[in-house]
Order: sequence, then structure tokens, then C-alpha cells
Amino acid sequence: MLFKEVLGQEKTKKELLHSVREGRIPHAQLFLGSRGSGNLALALAFAQYVACTNKQEEDSCGACASCAKHIKFAHPDLHFVFPVATTASVKSKPISKNFLAEWRLILEDNAYFSLFDWLKHIGVENKQGIISVEESAHIVKDLSLKPFESDTKVMLIWMPEKMNVQAANKLLKIIEEPPHKTLFLLVAESAENMLATVLSRTQLVKVPRYSDEEVLDFLQGRGIEFSQAQMISALAEGNVNEALQLAEHTEDAQENALRFVQWMRLCFSALQVKDIDKLVQWSESMAKAGRENQKSFLLYASNVMRDALLKNYGVDAMMKMNVGGQNFTMEKFAPFIHADNCVEIIEELNMAQLHIERNANPKILFLDASFKIARLLHKKLKQALA
Repeated sequence: MLFKEVLGQEKTKKELLHSVREGRIPHAQLFLGSRGSGNLALALAFAQYVACTNKQEEDSCGACASCAKHIKFAHPDLHFVFPVATTASVKSKPISKNFLAEWRLILEDNAYFSLFDWLKHIGVENKQGIISVEESAHIVKDLSLKPFESDTKVMLIWMPEKMNVQAANKLLKIIEEPPHKTLFLLVAESAENMLATVLSRTQLVKVPRYSDEEVLDFLQGRGIEFSQAQMISALAEGNVNEALQLAEHTEDAQENALRFVQWMRLCFSALQVKDIDKLVQWSESMAKAGRENQKSFLLYASNVMRDALLKNYGVDAMMKMNVGGQNFTMEKFAPFIHADNCVEIIEELNMAQLHIERNANPKILFLDASFKIARLLHKKLKQALA
């Protein structure tokens, strides 16, 4: 992958290029960035630049024999490690090498994918992918060999936070004192879930979240109409992968707005027995919408709740969404979202998104979330009662 193919992150690119030109490449680097931030894409571009035999000032040449193999993610001195699980064809002790063909396919399609996307790609979305101690043994073995073509061997470990304790401990020595001309690139989303002993042996490359404007430009560059791209960029919150999925699967933003208005009205009246049937019917209709549209709607709802809180406290300039119609206005809705219920409502919506990704029953999920949100919407602000 070329640096120019990685969206934005210009400051980080310059720092990486400078480290190569100055001959000061840390032997172990941690590309830390939130989901969809491009940290994996940056690590791939960096690995290609290190191996390029005709380096340009700002990028790999893209034409030498080394670049040709890196572009296909098939260079013999570029090693990949990532979370895996047992499948119908790999019944025990799975390691990354068992899934290299699938790994290259998903990288060619979209280098911003999530862990869930990867597990779904190999057909194990209902399992927990891990990097096992067997994987660590193969890493040590692979790095004990001399480079095949390049001066440097690169070991790229994606999602090291999924490495179990035994695997991490087995790698501590080789990460701290790697063989000559060996480069570790760890690509992670959460430093909190990594062993401190592994973190202490790496140099941090912090990859910031994309701005809404960067995601908007990216989507427009892919031919998406401005108003839709603007709405998606507000929903995606700097996650390029989420933006791509929303662009591919989301229904008209107006449909989400109509569903939200209907949902809130049903939630307000849900405490009356006669209206519960209507909420059940609404949950059944959402269950038929499809997983990506369900996620899109929940993201939309989260952002409207955020805007309602901002409106309630007079910070209109920071509002992103545009919801209205059917005699619904933010001025009427905002007072119900306040300091004593907003966090719980957002957490409930976030948990619903997580459960949708894990294939929960959507009818039960939306009905359960509806009752919880109904109770929270009727929760009074304590300050107002004081």
C-alpha cells in the first residue's frame, strides 16, 4: 500500500517518512488508533516504504519488485499475525498462516475493516478471535530465519490486544531484543487491553481519529452525493469503515428520521398498556430492516440524543443532525434529555449496536431497549426538583 492511498494522517506520514530517511526506525512500534482510523493502512504503507528499493521523497516508488509484492500483501519478508478462531476447515490450534488467503482478500477490498468484519469474513463472527501461544511459537520461528529478499523482516501484528497472556509473555524477549534487521509493527485500537510489559517495549505512533470533514471529502471522492455524505460523516464519528458501511447499506436519512420520531412517541406512551402492542409492531418492523440498517438507525438515534442534550444546554452551534417533521421539533424533545438520563440512554443505544453486531435477536433487542429508554425519558432532572 502506498502512503498516498491512505486517507489523511499527513502529520503521522511525515514522521514515519522522516524516521526512515534519518535511519532511526524504532525496532518495535505501536500504531495506536481507534476503529476506522487508518492505523492498519499506515502500517502497511510504512512496511512497503521500508522495503522499497527506489524510495521517493514522500512515498514508495510503487514499481520495483518489492513494491509489486507488497501491493499484493505477498512479500516473503512481510509476516502477518492477527486474531483467528477454529473453523470447519481449521479444527484445532488455528494460526494466522491458515488464513493468509482470506487476509489478503479483505486487505485488497478495504484496509479499514474492523475485527468483527474480519471474523465475519472467515465465518466465525460468533466466536472470539485470539492470538494464541501457538502463534507466538511460529513468530519466533519465522524471525529466526534470514530475510529472503529485503534487508529487513517485518512482523505486523494486528489487534495485539487479542493476544492471550501466555502468547504475550512468550514474545517479550524477542520484541525487546529482536534479531538483526527485524521490525515489529503492532496495530492496536486499545492500549488498555494490552499487557503493560508489551507496551513498554514499543514506541507509540498515535493515529488520530479522522475529522468529519475528512470523512466527508473521502465519501464525496467515492461519488456519494453531498447531503448524504454529510449525514454519514456525522454518524460515523471519524470511523472510515463505519462510513463505508453506512454508505453501502443505510437507507435514506429521512427514513431514519421518521423511524426515530415514531420510536420516541411510542416510548413516551409505552408505559400505557394499550400502546405496548404498537411498540411490539414497531420492533418487528425494525427486525426486518437488516443488520446494517439497524446499526445505522441506532447510530442516528445516538447522535440525535447528543444533539438534544446540546440543545437543552444552549450549545446549538455544535449540533450535527437535522431531525423534524410530523410535529416533532428539537425544541420540544430536548428538555427530556438531560444530565440525569443522557449517559444511560447513550449507553443503552451503544449496547444495542454491540448486540446487533453479535447477532442478537433484533425484535427482542429493540423491544427491550424501548422499555429501558421509555423509563429513562420519564426520569426527571434532579436539579429541577431541588
